[in-house]
Amino acid sequence: MCHQRGELMSEEESREAFLEKELTRVRQMLNNATDALDDERRASLNNKNRIPGGYYMMSRSAEKNLRLIQSENPAASQVFSIIREHMQIGSNAVTVSQVALCHLLNKSRSTIARATKYLAENNYIQVIKTGNSSTYIVNEKIAFAGTPGQRKAVFSSTVVAHESEQEKGWEKVEKLKAIPVIYHTERAYLNDEELPPPDQKDLELI
Repeated sequence: MCHQRGELMSEEESREAFLEKELTRVRQMLNNATDALDDERRASLNNKNRIPGGYYMMSRSAEKNLRLIQSENPAASQVFSIIREHMQIGSNAVTVSQVALCHLLNKSRSTIARATKYLAENNYIQVIKTGNSSTYIVNEKIAFAGTPGQRKAVFSSTVVAHESEQEKGWEKVEKLKAIPVIYHTERAYLNDEELPPPDQKDLELI
């Protein structure tokens, strides 16, 4: 009787060890699948508003406006060219500091400031301050919503950063450490919560 009981316990222990091993394997596969999905989501977001070839359309009246800018304010024409080149298709927005624009166009800070002011005053762009940088929107006006004093605007934008703006050692970062990401269909388990056992059907599918 004791011998049979020992065999049963041995079988149960073996079964538990097998399930724990399978659970570890499944968790690893789920982590790998989650990482792959995160990469796909990031790639999808990056390409969401892009057009193959990077083209955008321009009307004949817009061409006339460009010629007017070129004749009235050549520096503004160059700044406008940078904005259109890097703006995100869809929101038509790009976030870039005046320091970056200075280096990209080899112009002084005052020249860039006058150029962006000209573009804004003549309704070619809308300027939204975002910390030390500015977001420039072409054609479409971004709307702010909320109570006075607490209004905000949420929109997507291409961000242009220049190496001159970075802190020392920025180029030495090779790979960022992974952190957990929780999506709206998921929830976090606390330390004292027990995880549900794996479904046997899920184990058999692997």
